[in-house]
Amino acid sequence: MYVDRHPFRVLVGIAVLASALAADAACMEVIAHRGASGYLPEHTLPAYALGYGLGAHWIEPDLVLTADDVPIALHDSTLERTTDVATVYPDRRRDDGRYYARDFAYVEIARLRVVEPRPNRYPHATFHVPRLEDVLQLVHGLNRTTGRNVGVYPELKHPELQPDLADVVVAVLSRYDVPVRLQSFDAHVLAKLATDHPRVQLVRNATQTEDGGLDQIATYAAGIGVSSFALTDDATLVARAHERGLLVHVFTLRADDERRGRFADEVIGLAAQGVDGVFTDHPDQVLAALESMPGCAR
Repeated sequence: MYVDRHPFRVLVGIAVLASALAADAACMEVIAHRGASGYLPEHTLPAYALGYGLGAHWIEPDLVLTADDVPIALHDSTLERTTDVATVYPDRRRDDGRYYARDFAYVEIARLRVVEPRPNRYPHATFHVPRLEDVLQLVHGLNRTTGRNVGVYPELKHPELQPDLADVVVAVLSRYDVPVRLQSFDAHVLAKLATDHPRVQLVRNATQTEDGGLDQIATYAAGIGVSSFALTDDATLVARAHERGLLVHVFTLRADDERRGRFADEVIGLAAQGVDGVFTDHPDQVLAALESMPGCAR
């Protein structure tokens, strides 16, 4: 088994253990999007640990399969955007020039370093691509040592290209006693998923948020995940979802996104609309904004 012994990982783990004890805000759930990915590279164990320590209620790993059916935390089906795969395996790209995770065994992917794809964020290629098993062990262990009950909120990525993904993920999840919500854009896979874990339907188009679409989603899911812009276009969406017993989780809030207005105002506005949770790269800043609202203080 690959073990990452980089000292910075250990330092991050020690630091977040100290801060985790103080964090538990109510009002609106905070989901660490790909970990605390505004501060450390997405889908790395340090980013997940930092998200935990900053007070997130849920840790979100995106999941794909390797060639040997190991579920790993990766947003894309390919490796070149977020790792140094082109340097380590220059001859392993397909004819389209891409490096697909499905073409590599996990022991090969474990050799890669994760790079930060967004400008002006973490500048070093320091960390590695974790397995789902690693993420679960991290959260389970932190829950035990801090007394919190943070959950894992995996997204099944591209299940249409990986027919075994859902079953493999559910099998791994069954080995750990942590809260779980499962999410996907693929309605067919989500509806047929053989699990007791709550499911959240990520919404692709406006048809899904019409009354008929919400009625259908409510037959198998506990909630919907929508873009914050969907609420701008439809002020009734949260209320109509709640009428059907559906949670509403909004993606993705980034404090360094210059296209948006003042970050705290956006957070407060979503909470005021009754949104149940937000995916964010900056969980600490969401929690700080919520503290100004009655009933949301830590």
